[in-house]
Amino acid sequence: MSTADNTFDDGATPTVGTDGESFRLRSYQAEMVNESLTSNIIVAMDTGSGKTHIALARTAAELERCQPNQLVWFLVPTVALCNQQHRVFQEHLQAYGVRALSGSDIEGEHWTDQNTWDSVLENIRVVLSTHQVLLDALTHAFVKMSRLALIIFDEAHHCIENHPSNRIMKHFYTPLLRRNGGIHIPKVLGLSASPAMRARASHKELEILEKNMNAIAKSPKMHRSELLRFVHLPELVQVQYPKLPPGDRKPPLLLALTDALHSYDMKADPYVIALEKMRMRGEENSIKALYEVFTRQNTYCRNLLKDIVRKGHDMLEELGASPTEWYLKKCISEYLKVAQGSNQQILTDLSSEEKTHLCKILRKLPLSQSFEAESMSLDNLSPKTEALLDVLVSQATSKFTGLVFVEQRVWVAALSEILSLHPRTASLFNVGTFLGTSNNQKRKIGMADLAEPRNQQDTLDSFREGGPGQINLILATSVLEEGIDVSSCHIVICFESPKNLKSFVQRRGRARKQESKYIIFLPESGSHRSPEKWQELEEAMKAAYLNDMREIEAATERDRLQEDNSMFYEVPSTRALLTLDNATAHLHHFCSILGSGLYVDPRPQFKFDEDGMGGIRAEVTLPLSVDPVIRTATSSKRWLTERNAKNEAAFQAYKALHLAGLVNDNLLPSRGGEGDDQESDIPDNTPSLVEISKPFDPWFEGANRPYQNDQVYHRALLKLTAAGELPLSMLFLSPCPIAQLPDLVLHWNSKKKYSIETSPLSTTTLTSEENRLLIAITQKLLRSVFPGRMSEERDDFLWYFVPSETDTLAKLSCWDATTSETESASNLIQQGQCDPSKWGMLSIKGDKRKYMPVALKQGNGALASAPNLPQLEVIRMPKRRDFLHAVSEQNTENEAYTKIEVLNPADCVVDSLPVAYSVFALFIPSIVHRYELYMLAETLRTTILRPVEFHSSDLSMIISAVTSSNTGEEDNYQRLEFLGDCILKYLASVHVMAAYPTEPEGYLTARKGRIVSNGFLARATMAAGLDRFILTKRFTGAKWQPRYAKDVLNQEAQDEKTLRSSKLLADVIESLLGASYLVGGFEKAFTCARTLLPAEDWTPIPDANAILFEQAPTDTNITSLSILQELIGYKFEKSLLLLEAITHASYTGPLVVRSYERLEFLGDAILDYIVSKRLFSHTPELSHQTMHSIRTSMANAAFLAFRMFETTVTEDIVNKETLRPEPVHRALWQFLRHNNPQLLASQAAALAQHRTHREEIDHALKHDHKFPWHLLSLTDAPKFLSDIVESVIGAVYIDSRGNVEQCESFVGRLGIIDALDRILRDGVDCLHPKEKLGHLAVEKSVQYVNVSGAGDDANPGIENGEMSGAKSSYRCQVKVGGIDVGGIVEGAKRLNAETMAAWKAVRIIEGVDDVAMDTDSDEEWHDADERGVSLQETW
Repeated sequence: MSTADNTFDDGATPTVGTDGESFRLRSYQAEMVNESLTSNIIVAMDTGSGKTHIALARTAAELERCQPNQLVWFLVPTVALCNQQHRVFQEHLQAYGVRALSGSDIEGEHWTDQNTWDSVLENIRVVLSTHQVLLDALTHAFVKMSRLALIIFDEAHHCIENHPSNRIMKHFYTPLLRRNGGIHIPKVLGLSASPAMRARASHKELEILEKNMNAIAKSPKMHRSELLRFVHLPELVQVQYPKLPPGDRKPPLLLALTDALHSYDMKADPYVIALEKMRMRGEENSIKALYEVFTRQNTYCRNLLKDIVRKGHDMLEELGASPTEWYLKKCISEYLKVAQGSNQQILTDLSSEEKTHLCKILRKLPLSQSFEAESMSLDNLSPKTEALLDVLVSQATSKFTGLVFVEQRVWVAALSEILSLHPRTASLFNVGTFLGTSNNQKRKIGMADLAEPRNQQDTLDSFREGGPGQINLILATSVLEEGIDVSSCHIVICFESPKNLKSFVQRRGRARKQESKYIIFLPESGSHRSPEKWQELEEAMKAAYLNDMREIEAATERDRLQEDNSMFYEVPSTRALLTLDNATAHLHHFCSILGSGLYVDPRPQFKFDEDGMGGIRAEVTLPLSVDPVIRTATSSKRWLTERNAKNEAAFQAYKALHLAGLVNDNLLPSRGGEGDDQESDIPDNTPSLVEISKPFDPWFEGANRPYQNDQVYHRALLKLTAAGELPLSMLFLSPCPIAQLPDLVLHWNSKKKYSIETSPLSTTTLTSEENRLLIAITQKLLRSVFPGRMSEERDDFLWYFVPSETDTLAKLSCWDATTSETESASNLIQQGQCDPSKWGMLSIKGDKRKYMPVALKQGNGALASAPNLPQLEVIRMPKRRDFLHAVSEQNTENEAYTKIEVLNPADCVVDSLPVAYSVFALFIPSIVHRYELYMLAETLRTTILRPVEFHSSDLSMIISAVTSSNTGEEDNYQRLEFLGDCILKYLASVHVMAAYPTEPEGYLTARKGRIVSNGFLARATMAAGLDRFILTKRFTGAKWQPRYAKDVLNQEAQDEKTLRSSKLLADVIESLLGASYLVGGFEKAFTCARTLLPAEDWTPIPDANAILFEQAPTDTNITSLSILQELIGYKFEKSLLLLEAITHASYTGPLVVRSYERLEFLGDAILDYIVSKRLFSHTPELSHQTMHSIRTSMANAAFLAFRMFETTVTEDIVNKETLRPEPVHRALWQFLRHNNPQLLASQAAALAQHRTHREEIDHALKHDHKFPWHLLSLTDAPKFLSDIVESVIGAVYIDSRGNVEQCESFVGRLGIIDALDRILRDGVDCLHPKEKLGHLAVEKSVQYVNVSGAGDDANPGIENGEMSGAKSSYRCQVKVGGIDVGGIVEGAKRLNAETMAAWKAVRIIEGVDDVAMDTDSDEEWHDADERGVSLQETW
């Protein structure tokens, strides 16, 4: 018995559920499926209890286990039922070839050939047919029993006596049982609401049926009470009617026809005349034939008359004189049309002479000239017909649905006419008729049958649809008794008493709405079996195969009993207490937060088992997303009441959840690692300002060493070069270890560049004298260009720069002495030193500005004060101090720092220090800054990052990884952070999947979310001391001055704190992960993660891959996945992984481990990695923003669903009519395992939208310069379609033991790689329209206004036309700066509409489209999306 709280309020078949409720295979249905998996059974359940869903689940299970060439054959008694079930199976088993075969299909000579049958059944896995079709195929050996994996008998009660179903079993199945082992024998499943057909039903008859089918009849036992809750028995009502009084007036036409029959002249019959002519010619056997004709009064013409007279008398007694008169006129009218040749397809056995002879007889009847156009009179209806009118009128309501079973096909036509014309019923009912399709296509149609209505399939379609104007009353023959899917009715009427028990039960099953009625018409006197007798017989039959059926009332009464339920579970650490009283509520709460989605009933399902002594044991099953190890729990003992048994099962389940870590020590759902690091005030997911330590100073170590003799200095040789200049070599010395600096480019201006090549040298030990000399030279160099930045009394430098050519103290002292003076420029000229390029820096007396000499030229009048004297051409020394960053080229004529000025030598003083050394001194701030960066990176490499084992050649990458984008440096951490983000997501996903094998996806997402959250990463950054190494300031050289040792020590002693964003701290860890991955792949990335995030007990990737593979269940015999594996392009070693990847959480069938969510969780990270890796490695390099927008487009759910729909493999299925192969495309979505009709409808809607827009989207993806976000928004694909793409990626990853290349191969097969390559090749703009609009709006507000007015005149265009027909829609209008832009747009959902609206607005603002303006008073305002364009000005 299910303990779900809700019940169906209308008694509908539980195949669709109530409005808003998702379907889940009922426990009693699952019980029958499981029984069928172990043995052959006949499922005996009431009509409307969902036997078809049992057949579907059992078929799916068999297809997954049987050999690929084997078939499931579904047998039905009628062609109409065959066609109906074919549609159902095609809809639910879209991954398999499903074929319906009827008698008309297999007529023709070509069906007598084995090759035809082989072709027609090639790639077919499910066949639906009538029994005779399979019998004929087996009889002629076109189909062998060995090819059938499972035979399903719908309406299995037919398998008796000489019925084709019994002959199948008797002649072809049973002989296999008698043979020795080693022969394949198909499994058997029977379905029936009435295992016995006859009125004299007995236990013996049931045994015969079981023997015939080699099966045992079973009805749900463990869940019998649940079955009874969902199958409503109608109220049984008897309607008695008086018989037609004897001698009642007969219609004149019937009397005339009767007289014509009685006075029929046999000698005038064309057949007799033909025989007489044969006799005259002496033909053999003609005399015998004449004798038999006259003796039996048997000719075709007379038989036609006899038949219509008989049916006329029957109709007179049943319906009355008026309907009989109408019926006879209808038949005669139709016959005369046939005889005149208007329809040559019926009455083909009549010769032209016979047709003419019969016409003569009919034309003598008392018929008016216009009898064909006369409508039925309603004056003379039978008491039975009047009683039917009374019943229908009394039961009529606005929501009426009814079904009337009528014995004769022609009575259906007459009653339909009566109800349509009668003033009491004409306005109340829309009447339809259904006669079914005869199995016998050669059935002869006589004159008495010409009034039959032609059956229309739209009768059932209209009835099922319901609503105003649709059919609400069907008149039908017994064809609607069995299996045909007729919606539940409020009223079912048997116009005649049922012929047998089967008819009684089957018809009653059509009335399964709550408070429905089952009405049987009985004459006031007669020998008909009463309905009460039918019910007694039915109950006796059920008792034959259901010995321990329990009534709900008894169980309810027993649940009122009181018994000891003192069972407790206390958590030692918190003293939280679990009891039988609170366990069920706790368990429901746990299941409700698993987040299984729209199509899943998350409630725990209970079932009960009662022993013969009255003890009850309960078992609870949790949703499919829960690990199978803890998915079920059973009460530890038997209880007197279901209530306590249920509570204890919930108790045991919740206790197991706590022991598995899914429930915390407060006995609340743990949500995956909650509580970790909660003592910190840094939130996980909200950026915040964090107080960090002062930045690391690489000079502190050197500054902390007191100056002393014999101190060791580290050295590097720096070689400065530039085009057209002589190279200059300098030594760089420092007490701190000097990092290896790569070649350094220094930008003098937009065109001229200097380069510095560095080479490490051995250390040296300096004496005090040498120290003093190096200090003096360093001061000299710096004062030559930074005189105002130097302190006269300070000499505690942290580094020295000296010429490299002076390799001895004596030479260095000499160089120092010769470069320490100044000289007048005029004196130098007079001394013959006329090459200014060898001079030092120039200055004008009384002016602090410095100039670099260029050339000495004779006077040309440029100087008014001395027009004829020699003149100095100079360049003013640049003021800029930042030579690390390129100078933008703004003025090509007067480039910075190259403008020639003219000076009078008499006014100039020249430094003796050559200008090349002063130029080098200009570069010292840039050089020192770059050394500082590399020293910082080297310290980081050898301390915090030491376990990662970065090489010294990787320092540039480490610097990029710790350089914030706030610095404005082009080479900052953003690209590495983009890569590291996906690396961390990958590492975290693989790790938590392996470390927490029993946790559902929601828990894993929470654990991964905590690991990748800003708060967690920021806390890790600070804990590791990494925050000191983050570079947040851009080097400009402005106000630069040398740093001194004492200043460094003083600053280090100060306790300064700085506020930085937690996101900045988190980004640095991700960028370092990206850097480590680039250096050493996942191995180094993992080491980096373990080093920087030690709070997480990381699982190494190889270990995690091995664990995940070992955790995957070992295969059962699954043989049906070859097509799916061909589609994926990968053959699974563990096929159950693939089954898991395509199993939706709503699935309740067999062969299931769990639903796909965990695999989807893993596949999402792998897909991100595959795309991100390709984006990062692209040449030329892409910006962080570009990579992000492209990755978003490639991992977008709508795009993944589109590619999934487009990716198919082809199977050839032979057309059963043309016998030619036709391609059938199989796509991933068709293999999704689920048990939800709503999900099926969503699939169909998504496929329809895809087909509508696919060409447009495909063209845009291949040719447009912008990604088609707006077109994809029209498809509105449900999330589960993209989920299964990612779950398959996850399954391939696990099965291949972590082989990403195999995953990438599948991604490539989906066309995602090709789409990505095209985006990269053509530079496609992938920015989402809403983001693009925010950028274009600049400082103007962007708002999306919900337009709800019904009368709004929406702009015509793609969005309105394409979205029409949607069940619901969202309409919005974009306002930029308060102005409407683009008109009203409609979409399936809010995001769809806003995307399209933004796309239109962008096109208008960019000038692609004309401006569209619209306003509306019915407005509901929404701010711009979460990216937050909050602007105020008017656009």
